[in-house]
Amino acid sequence: GGRLVVVPFTVSRSPADFLNLLVEERVTHLSQTPSAFYQLMQADAENPALGDTLVLREVVFGGEALDLGRLTAWYARHGERTRLVNMYGI
Repeated sequence: GGRLVVVPFTVSRSPADFLNLLVEERVTHLSQTPSAFYQLMQADAENPALGDTLVLREVVFGGEALDLGRLTAWYARHGERTRLVNMYGI
């Protein structure tokens, strides 16, 4: 019973709008570049009430190197409820 959510181009360029989309569509699995996720993390920090309603269970990173140190804020806010998978590299 899953479904695919295609992100409109303009939404993909606005971290705040992207956060809204994730919440409104109740997205549970996300494929994301690290640089875009860092921006999403900032939007989440700027709107914690909205970010608290995220239902993300898994984020798969690819396309560029992931800086694990930059994920500290995400873990501080969301604990272990979202599995983060680094698929960059061989």
